Amino acid sequence: MRFKFVLLLGLLTMCSQAHAQDLREVFRRVNPSVIVVHTQQRVIPRNTPEPTENVENIGSGVLISEDGKVLTAAHVVQAADRVEVEFVSGERVSARVTAAAPFADVALLQLERVPSGVPVGRLADSERAEIGEQIFAIGAPYGAKHSLAVGWLSARRITENVFENLTALELFQVDMALYEGNSGGPVFNLKGEVIGLVSHALAKQDGGKGPSFAVTANVARRLMLEEKRIWMGVEALMVEGPLAASLNLSQPAGLLVQSVAEGSLGARLGLQEGKLSITVETQSMLIGGDVIVEILGQPLRPNAAIIQGLQRRLDQLRSGDTLTMKVLRAGQLVELSTRITD
Repeated sequence: MRFKFVLLLGLLTMCSQAHAQDLREVFRRVNPSVIVVHTQQRVIPRNTPEPTENVENIGSGVLISEDGKVLTAAHVVQAADRVEVEFVSGERVSARVTAAAPFADVALLQLERVPSGVPVGRLADSERAEIGEQIFAIGAPYGAKHSLAVGWLSARRITENVFENLTALELFQVDMALYEGNSGGPVFNLKGEVIGLVSHALAKQDGGKGPSFAVTANVARRLMLEEKRIWMGVEALMVEGPLAASLNLSQPAGLLVQSVAEGSLGARLGLQEGKLSITVETQSMLIGGDVIVEILGQPLRPNAAIIQGLQRRLDQLRSGDTLTMKVLRAGQLVELSTRITD
């Protein structure tokens, strides 16, 4: 019996070592396709309109084509004025946002060039991923570049009543150590295929960390490659009730523009961002910029169905279409429009 036990233990140890070696080899093979995303965004310090400051943030992503397409998280680049990616070699390349789906938290970057010899990440059919299979992620948690995290695929979640133009937002719940800076980074299966992109983690009231989630590869493929959603590059807050009245809105609600990224569709529209930081009932915001009151002929209302309907119409815009808005600017209604271009 002792001999059998020792033999079994030896076999288990050998299997464990072989598995670890397989993971090591897969990591080495796919790691160069993972990039670190560096962004810069202009912000206004509290209680003063001047001067603006450049804030740098960091995220992760994965190269998915030889011509320089990179998938990352929308919240990493949505309001960025400048984007630069860093490869495992340390080489940096400028990038621009070409598409984004904020509800799904996925975005597409186009690099100016791709360094020679960099491998391309392969997107899996995420429908084939199975609960309980071992997975791993590569990213830059708190700036620690190309860090490996290993865990398990815990669950498959479909977010109820939240869609990107009829595309249900399917997420993987993952059991692994993911932190700020991992956002947008790829989640791989043990074949080295990308099954998802890190999105967010739930936070507990006591400051503890809950489970983490990743947008599935199939959702990212459909939204960014097959349909290619436009990038607005605008951060805005919904204002309603007494706050809307204090801003002289003649309707129940509007979108108070907080920031407009350089080179974005919002910038081409001519949207003006907030200039003065204030706090209203513990909520910090920028005032002095435009308040969007109408999009594509639809007045803004504090109604989820209307907002989702507007988001769907924005997502359906394609090259050659015209985007129109009405904004309240310095007490006057101003009409804005621009033509969508590639």
